[in-house]
Amino acid sequence: MYSNSTMKQRILLTGKDGIDLLQRITTLDFSRLTPDLPHPGLILNPQGKILCYFEVELKNSSDQIELQFNDSLLELLDQYTFGERYKIEKLDPIETSHSNESELNRIKSRVPKLEKEFLNNGETNPLEVNLQVAIHDQKGCYPGQEVIEKIIAIGSPSKKLCVVKCTDENIVEIETPLDLDFGKLTSFKAPYGLAIVRKTHTSAGTKLQSINNTFEVIDS
Repeated sequence: MYSNSTMKQRILLTGKDGIDLLQRITTLDFSRLTPDLPHPGLILNPQGKILCYFEVELKNSSDQIELQFNDSLLELLDQYTFGERYKIEKLDPIETSHSNESELNRIKSRVPKLEKEFLNNGETNPLEVNLQVAIHDQKGCYPGQEVIEKIIAIGSPSKKLCVVKCTDENIVEIETPLDLDFGKLTSFKAPYGLAIVRKTHTSAGTKLQSINNTFEVIDS
């Protein structure tokens, strides 16, 4: 899905209390999940910024789910647990590898990546990095929900993830992150990249400049 790093931790959580806890603190409505399919989800801080990205898979048992994540999830579960009873079993981690072709496809499809477009550090609004798919609308209360709903009601966040193309000749690689005049380049695989751009400059064809390079917005 979205968090394609080299190694993911996995746990099996068993117990209705645990699922009810996740229902209260995450962006997902667990009553809407399709069993045996991965679903991206988030834990946000009260300001609507990302504290944890994870993927969850509802098992056939009504009180059992598998969670895949990179960091911070277990610590957050511990912080929010007040008497809930559930069991956590650690599973073998998943090792993944990614080719240049898959990275280019990710960029052209405007798919954000943990440690590239966002971090689990409470600084990124998910609506700015195309993570709407990880948020169930009209779900009800969870940390950060009021901020997210307000931004959706207004129409868009102040920044947006865009596919950009470097218009310079013979560009093979550009180190990221790279500051642009109206945003930041976060991923690049020649000649395409992903950039988080001010919403006033996200129209297709808009030119963005770094110190040494020129980029054109392709999709937002």
